[in-house]
Amino acid sequence: MTNLAQVAQHAGVSIATASLVLSGKDSGRVSRPTAQRVTEAAAELGYVRNALAAGMRSGRTASIGVVAEDVLSTPYAVEMIKAILTASAEHGWSVLLTDAGHDSRQARKAVEEMLSRKVDRIIRAAMYHRRVDVPPDLDDVVVLNGYANRSGVPSVVPDESRAAREATEHLIGLGHTRIAHITDTSGAVAVGLRLRGYRQALAAHAIRYDETLVIYGGNSPEQTDVSARRLLALNPRPTAVFCYNDGMAAGVYRQAHRAGIQIPRDLSVVGFDDLTLISTNLDPGLTTMRLPHYEMADWLTKAIITSGPGSLHAGITRVPCRLVRRASTAPPPG
Repeated sequence: MTNLAQVAQHAGVSIATASLVLSGKDSGRVSRPTAQRVTEAAAELGYVRNALAAGMRSGRTASIGVVAEDVLSTPYAVEMIKAILTASAEHGWSVLLTDAGHDSRQARKAVEEMLSRKVDRIIRAAMYHRRVDVPPDLDDVVVLNGYANRSGVPSVVPDESRAAREATEHLIGLGHTRIAHITDTSGAVAVGLRLRGYRQALAAHAIRYDETLVIYGGNSPEQTDVSARRLLALNPRPTAVFCYNDGMAAGVYRQAHRAGIQIPRDLSVVGFDDLTLISTNLDPGLTTMRLPHYEMADWLTKAIITSGPGSLHAGITRVPCRLVRRASTAPPPG
C-alpha cells in the first residue's frame, strides 16, 4: 500500500507539504502547481488517505456510528437513516451502521465496537419515542427519537403534545366541539403526551373534557375495529375523532363504511404518524400529523458535524410535527 512518504517523494515535495494537500489544508499555504503535482502523484500511485489515523491525531475522524433499534425494518422510521446518510454525505462524513433490534447487550457491544473505531459520535436510533438506556460510562452517545435514562445525554424527539394539540385544534377550527380520541393501551410515552395535547386543545377553547369520549384499545386491526365500533355507538355520536395513529384511523374508516357513515360528511377523522402506506391509500385521503423522522435525524446529524466534541446541547430537543391536510376532515354536519 502506498504511503504518504512515497507520494511526497514522487511529487518532489516534503512529507509535510503532501500532507497539507491531501488533507485539504493547502489553501494559501501551497502553490497551485505544487498542489497539482501532489494530487497527480497520489492518483498515479493509488494513494488512499488513512482517515482513521488522521482522526486519531486531530481528535476527529469525520464519522458517525449509528446503532439502530429495528429502524431499518420500519417503513416510516427508515427516513431517519436516510437523513443521516444524506446529511453526512453532504459534509463529507462517513457513517457506520448496525441494527441491534431490542437486544440491549448487542446494542452495547455495537456501541463499544464503533467507539473503538474512533467515530466522533454514536447515534442510538429508537424505532419509536421511548426511554433509551445509555450506560453511565459512555460519553459520546446521542439519542434519536427517544431520550436517555440519565441526564446530560443530547436527545431529540417529536413534540408529541404540541402535535396532538394542533390536530385537535384543526378539528375545533372546523367547528367541531364533540371530538373523541381513540388511543392505545400500551403505556407508550406517546400515549400520555398525545392525550395531554388533546386535553390542552379542548381547555384552550373552553370545551369540556368528557372522559367517555376517550376510547382505549389495542393496535391490531381487530382491536382497532372494536374501538371504532365503540366510538360509533356513542350517543350522541361525536362529529370528529382524533386517532392515536393512522392504523386506528383506518379502523374507524372500516367500521364507518360498514355502518353507512360517510367520512368526512358525517364524521371527520384525523390520524397521527402519516404512514403513507395507510394515509394516502384510504378513501378519502387521511388528514394526519406527520412524525418528523427525517427532520430530527437531519438536525441531529448536522449538529454533530458542526459542533466540537462535547459541545452538543445536553438535554432534550423537541421537533415539531406537521399537519398534513387531506380530505378526511370537514365542518360538522348540519
